[in-house]
Formats: sequence, structure tokens, C-alpha cells
Amino acid sequence: MIYAILANVVDYLNFVLDSKETRNKLGKSTQFHFNPSPISYADVWQPIDIDFAKLSGGAKGGMPDITLRNGRLFLNQTAFESLYSVLEKHGELLPVLYQDKTGYLFNPLSLAESVEGVDQKLSTRDHYGELQSLAFHEERVKDFAVFRTAFDNYQGVYCSSAFKQLVEEAGLKGIVFNSDLGNLFASDPSAQQPTLH
Repeated sequence: MIYAILANVVDYLNFVLDSKETRNKLGKSTQFHFNPSPISYADVWQPIDIDFAKLSGGAKGGMPDITLRNGRLFLNQTAFESLYSVLEKHGELLPVLYQDKTGYLFNPLSLAESVEGVDQKLSTRDHYGELQSLAFHEERVKDFAVFRTAFDNYQGVYCSSAFKQLVEEAGLKGIVFNSDLGNLFASDPSAQQPTLH
């Protein structure tokens, strides 16, 4: 089974990139801080300082071991050590600095399109071009532990059941897995149902 990896923004902080810091380190023309396109940065990468902030839910949030934003995963040292052997085959692990610690941003470079893995019959967008549903030919993407797709403009990160199991066995906190691939947002259990008038 394929899962969408979603940040648990209700219970955990998420990483924030400073555009000035990113451009100072990677060059004035870089768009790394907001462009999720699968571009390799390994040749120009210099470790950048990142911050963490609460993006949703209550006022407080814990530090994640692993989280997702803009098509990239943050990993603390524990997550890096647990997942490195799998992730290194599917992208690049770029060192970052936070709270006097070293972490990593995983930039996934494996794409469903490279194996014609998007099921075009079951994947749809609405009239605004926004993702409505997404399906993959699982037999074609079976060699990808983690991958992305152009169909959602590289915003989502998808994974195999084996990767999900690896994260769960390592006890890594900060993400959730969703089998509804067309929904790139984790539900907020604190949100209230709309009231009828």
C-alpha cells in the first residue's frame, strides 16, 4: 500500500526556512525555501540554520523527530540514523542546524513519473487545478520507499508500507500516514464541526 506522509502540525512544531539565510548560503537566485521542485542541491549546499514554529492547533507543540513541509522531510539525528540507509537511495540528505544541533532535510528525488507510476485514470484535479484524487500503479512504484509526483506539483511525499513500518518501529514522532492520497492535509481533531444556522 502507498501512503501520503503528512506533518502532524497539531501536536508538533514544523521547520521554517528563512529566505534571507537560504539565499545567503545557496545563492541569490535560489528558490529552495519555497520551490518544492525535485532539483538537486547537493553540489551547492551549505548547512543552513532553520527554526521551528507551531503551524496549527494549540499554542504549544513538541519537537518532531521527523516532519514534512513543502515536499521535504526534516530529520533529527535519531531519524537520520534510523532512515538513512533507505532514504539515501531516493534523494539527498542535506545538513541543517537548529538549536545547536545538526539535523537534515531530505530532498526526495525519486519521481513516480520516471516509471509512469501515476494512474492517470484515477488521478484528478478540480477546475482550479487543485488535487482531488491521486492513485499510483503500485507495481510500478514498488522500488520507491519514498517518492514524489508532478501531479501534485511536488507538494506531497509518498511512501511504501515498508517505510511506514520502519518509521513506526523506530518510534519516530512528528508525522502521520494517510491512505487517502488526494488529501495532503492531516485532519485537526481540535477543529469543530460547522454549526447549522
